Amino acid sequence: MAQKRNYREKVLNFYRKNKRMPSITEVMTICDFSSRSSAFYMVNKLVKEGVIEKDKTGKLLPTRKLYELPLLGHIRAGFAAPAEDEIADLISVGEYLIPHPNRSYLLRVAGDSMVDAGIQEGDMVIFERTKDAKPGDIVVALTEDGYTLKFLRKHGMQFYLEAANDRYPDIRPVEGEIIGVVAATFRKY
Repeated sequence: MAQKRNYREKVLNFYRKNKRMPSITEVMTICDFSSRSSAFYMVNKLVKEGVIEKDKTGKLLPTRKLYELPLLGHIRAGFAAPAEDEIADLISVGEYLIPHPNRSYLLRVAGDSMVDAGIQEGDMVIFERTKDAKPGDIVVALTEDGYTLKFLRKHGMQFYLEAANDRYPDIRPVEGEIIGVVAATFRKY
């Protein structure tokens, strides 16, 4: 299993560096195989496991499984506790963050109106295009003033948009629409 993970990591590193999947000859080189048949065998094992796939011409394509990371367990953010060393599961970050990829999009956050919801300037939000937003959801909305990211709220029969920062007033648009609902947010440190 460790050797298989090592091959998968080598293929993923090649993909990250070159922004494309390697050819069989390149797989042979990056995995230190002495023959193309060994590279074919390893590639076919990764295809069988769903880590990569081939198109109709035999070109290698990445799948979400290529990005699986080991979930080691839980860690306390309060008082310290002994760490767990065993792998609990493998999780594809893409599948975890993007439940409906065919209707999901990324936006980079500009501004600080959602900081109290944990969304900071520069963060990436993944939102799903949908009209099925409910009060309490963080939504991408189009108002007469443009696009915004806010909580959808309801008072009586009227919907409005609320920032997660007391410095910003509620938005009660005269016209507008909900473009989508935020499914996830992430940032790099």
